[in-house]
Amino acid sequence: MKTKLKTFALLFAGLLFFATDAYSQLSFGTEAYNRYVWRGADFGNSPSIQPDINYTAGNFEIGTWAAFATTGDPAGTEVDFYSSYTFATEAGDFSLAVTDYTFPDDPTGNYFSSESHFIEIGAGYAGTESFPITIFTGVFVTNDDDYSVYTELGYEIGEVALFMGFTPSESQLYGTTGAGVINTGFSVTRDVQISETFSVGLNGSVIANPYSDNLFFLVGLGF
Repeated sequence: MKTKLKTFALLFAGLLFFATDAYSQLSFGTEAYNRYVWRGADFGNSPSIQPDINYTAGNFEIGTWAAFATTGDPAGTEVDFYSSYTFATEAGDFSLAVTDYTFPDDPTGNYFSSESHFIEIGAGYAGTESFPITIFTGVFVTNDDDYSVYTELGYEIGEVALFMGFTPSESQLYGTTGAGVINTGFSVTRDVQISETFSVGLNGSVIANPYSDNLFFLVGLGF
């Protein structure tokens, strides 16, 4: 119990700092997708509503993101908290992040139990305009006996983003018995200006999981 109280106290302190800092900014948005696909796996087999709220202050960011299956499928319900810090350099942006994944509608779960929280520590790189490469690696450090590792490489060409993600070892989380490519494809994003003060983001993705022989086509709207 002390560990859980300490975790939530630190989260509250972080939110309070970002909310009161003179240079902080609050953002809120939501997206609607025909499916929720994460790292090559479908969650909920349902259209998904995905809201997010975040505070930024300088290079710090803290926020929450969620997914809700419109059919009410517990497998498609997720609420995450995250924080990150970005080091901006002339060679690109380097970042460190911590994400707390939870699945509050899981009938076997209890949100306030430490067993319901899957913590991932990640590091990323986003290149420059002349070198539009992205790299991310994350490892789960709680409630995962495999300490699953995921690495994703990306390359942007205008409105098109190419990506390939893989895990280097056996992982029950990713459904692999060894190393394998689990998430590859491309995404296209475009903003449609509705009025002077309002626009809608359109995006589509073709995602393949070669390891599980699955293919997905995602379409989404962002507000």
